Amino acid sequence: MMNNSRKRNKIIKLTAIITTVIFAVVLYWVRHPLGINKLLYNTNFDTSQDFIKFIDVGQGDCALIYSNGYCGLIDVGLPNTANDISNEISKYGIDTLDAVVVSHHHSDHIGGLPEIANNFKIDNLIMPPILEKGTLAALKGKENAINSGSAFYEAVQGMNFTIGEFEITVLSDFTDKSNENNRSLFVMANINGVKFLFTGDAERKMETLLLKENLNIDCDILKVSHHGSNTSSSKQFLNATTPEYAVISVGENNTYSHPHSETLNSLKEETNKIYRTDQNGDITFNIDGKNITVETEHK
Repeated sequence: MMNNSRKRNKIIKLTAIITTVIFAVVLYWVRHPLGINKLLYNTNFDTSQDFIKFIDVGQGDCALIYSNGYCGLIDVGLPNTANDISNEISKYGIDTLDAVVVSHHHSDHIGGLPEIANNFKIDNLIMPPILEKGTLAALKGKENAINSGSAFYEAVQGMNFTIGEFEITVLSDFTDKSNENNRSLFVMANINGVKFLFTGDAERKMETLLLKENLNIDCDILKVSHHGSNTSSSKQFLNATTPEYAVISVGENNTYSHPHSETLNSLKEETNKIYRTDQNGDITFNIDGKNITVETEHK
C-alpha cells in the first residue's frame, strides 16, 4: 500500500509539473508569436502608435522609426550621443531593433553604432560597403551587431523591408569612393502613402544622379541633406521632392554655419514648414492614417 501511495503521489506531482510547463509554453507563444519575439512587453506603452522622431543629436543624424511595437533607426549619431539615443529607444519598451540603416560611414551618422549594438539586439544592419579604410565605428559597430546575432546586409538599390507598418526602400547605392558624403543612401519610408525621404549627406552630384534614375521621389517629409549645407539641396532636387515639411538635423552654433542661407531660401520656395533640431530639439511626426501631426521638444 505504501508503494502504491508513493507512486500515486509521484504521478500527481509529475502531472502538476507537466501542466505548469505546458501553461508556461502556451503563455510564452501567446505573448511571443512566431517571428515576433522582439518586443519587451510593457503595458505602459501604446502599440498602435506610428511615428518617426528626428532625435536631436547635435551636428549629426538619427531618426527613430516606431510602428506597432516595432522599432528601427536611420543613422545613429555621434559616439557621445549613443546614450541619449539608447534612452530614447528604451522609453518605448524596446529591447530589439528590427533594422538599423546607416546612410554612410562618417562619424556623425555611424559613431553611435558600437554602443547601440551593445545595448540592443539589432536584427538587421544595413549600410553601404565598408571600404578598405573604413571608419573604426563602422568596423566595430558591425562586429558588435554580428556578435549579438544581427544579419548584415550591404545596401543595394531596390532593397525593401518593413518596420511595423512602414515600408522602407533603398533608392540608391552610389559608390563614389572619392567622397564619403556621396556614398550616402537615399532611403524612402512610406506608411499609408505618407512618405519620408532620407538623404544622408548626399551632395548635388548625387541628387542629379538620382534624378536621372527617373524614380518617384515626391515626399511629404524631407530630411534635408548634409545638415542644410549649400553643397546639397539643389532647386531641381527640391522641385522633384516637393516636400510639405523639411527637417534639418544640425548642431547649435556649429562651426560649419549650417544650415546655409542659400539652402534655407531654396527650401522656403517649397515649404514654410521647416524644422531644425538646433531650434526645435527632437521633432516627431505622428502618423494617423494619412494625417500628420508634428510635435517638437522646444516650441
